[in-house]
Amino acid sequence: MQEKYFETEAENLQKFVDSLIADNFDVIAPKDKDGDVFYGKIDKFIDANLSILLPKVSYKEYLLPKTETLFEYSLSGTDVNIKDGLDMYYGENKKRVIFGGRPCDAASGPIMEKVFNWDYKDEFFNERFKNLTIISMACEKPDNYCFCTEMQLSPESSYGSDILLKRGDNMYYVSVLSEKGLSLITPHLSLFKEISRDRMPAGKDWKKVFEIGKTKSFLDKNFEHNYFQDRFLSCIGCGICTYTCPTCHCFDIQDEGNLKEGRRIRNWDSCQFAIFTLHTSGHNPRVTQGDRYRQRLMHKFKIYNEKFNKYLCVGCGRCSRNCPEDIDIKEIAGDLAGLI
Repeated sequence: MQEKYFETEAENLQKFVDSLIADNFDVIAPKDKDGDVFYGKIDKFIDANLSILLPKVSYKEYLLPKTETLFEYSLSGTDVNIKDGLDMYYGENKKRVIFGGRPCDAASGPIMEKVFNWDYKDEFFNERFKNLTIISMACEKPDNYCFCTEMQLSPESSYGSDILLKRGDNMYYVSVLSEKGLSLITPHLSLFKEISRDRMPAGKDWKKVFEIGKTKSFLDKNFEHNYFQDRFLSCIGCGICTYTCPTCHCFDIQDEGNLKEGRRIRNWDSCQFAIFTLHTSGHNPRVTQGDRYRQRLMHKFKIYNEKFNKYLCVGCGRCSRNCPEDIDIKEIAGDLAGLI
């Protein structure tokens, strides 16, 4: 669709969000919890923390839940009853809006969509993505961990958003970017004033620290380079980088239950765990933490790019902020680019 542009006063944006909640949308926004900020369901606009740069964890769990039931079974005599997990999902409230996230998080949706529709269409992911509307807010002051500009995005990128907001003086400029965004805003047009594109604030010139293409060039030719073993001696394999990442999508499937009933579930997993590639024989093709972190870098900056012509990283910097050993992926990507 052709983009549409509006402006709205801050108080009208509050009325808009509160109206969505009144209309039984699940509005998910950055929210204070346990001394930090996480994405969570809000009951009113003022519950949203819009001053935070990024919540501690992405909203990935609303596309790929931490634990998800694929099906349940029960036995009654000779009868086997199967309940499809997708049918259970259809019983949920599917009217869900992510409000106040940043462009890096919004970009993660279409990046993950490519994975979940590559050689098999994952309807669990697709249903959640189809029923999710993304209202993002452009960044004004990225921090030193951010590197979205290096990842073919920017702090004002619209990629993956249905609606993008930019702050003004006690007002917001609104770009409506998709049919989903338009259908969300149309019943509330009295709260918005349509404007022409030239009335929208000009974008900033965001500078790059390094060229990600050079990082990929290093990875193309240096699989056995000693950088990986030396640099990641401090990595403890906790997996926090993958769990807080918006685009990491490794999962494991487990069966649990007994002879009468049970279920098959899908759980988040991590390539940073020593057990992730451990064979039953005891052999592990990624025996050191250097091997495992190299795999993460290869997947982020080489393998995914070769298949989908994008990168499996949005430059949000969460993996670096949350790392107990202060391993900074921005610094590492820049190091590798500099080794060419």
